Amino acid sequence: MRFRCERIVGTTTHIKGFINAYKEAFGGAPYFEWYTDDQVLKEIWQPHIAHGVVMIVTDEEQGGRLVGFGCAMPFEYAPDDVKQFLTSLDAEGKLPPEFDHRSSWYMSELGVLNEYRGLGAAWELVKQRMRSVDHSGATQFFMRTAAKGSLSKPMYIKMGSKELADLQDVSKTKQATENKSKADHRVYLWGDVRTVAQHIDEIQKVRGYIPFDTSGIDID
Repeated sequence: MRFRCERIVGTTTHIKGFINAYKEAFGGAPYFEWYTDDQVLKEIWQPHIAHGVVMIVTDEEQGGRLVGFGCAMPFEYAPDDVKQFLTSLDAEGKLPPEFDHRSSWYMSELGVLNEYRGLGAAWELVKQRMRSVDHSGATQFFMRTAAKGSLSKPMYIKMGSKELADLQDVSKTKQATENKSKADHRVYLWGDVRTVAQHIDEIQKVRGYIPFDTSGIDID
């Protein structure tokens, strides 16, 4: 198979590819954010390797080039502004009663190189993250994305995610100010990990995406 999806555990093999892909994914619309290599390493890669999940897609016909990534972590390890926002909504009675945000996982990062978009890599990355979270024993997830111009939002809606009504103003957060983000509001979506994984399976079949080699993911 041309494309391989795997979970990164205790290796430094793909760090450079991850950094380059991350900077490309978030350097364009709608975020237009700017990161140094060291920021991506210390603020994104290392925390997820230590406390969460890092999934990647590689192009085996291009020497194993990293072309996409997806990260997730438990709520307790999410950025402070994320935890504070959801905790505040909960205190104000603005979260759906069936959404247990404290025991859910944060689907924190997702990106695919521009030239590889439209081939199904993002769908596979989301599905495998959902399966990994399910395997951990958690049942729910949440994610946030730019309130305007996001490619992820319609994708997550199609796979069965539910949107929270309140938007988060991130214009004064450290991430937004340091990285010069042009997207100053975030929308949150949440859902059931098994339901979403099943929906993605159906979507992949209907759209006829090429299969991915997932032998590098030890979940079953």
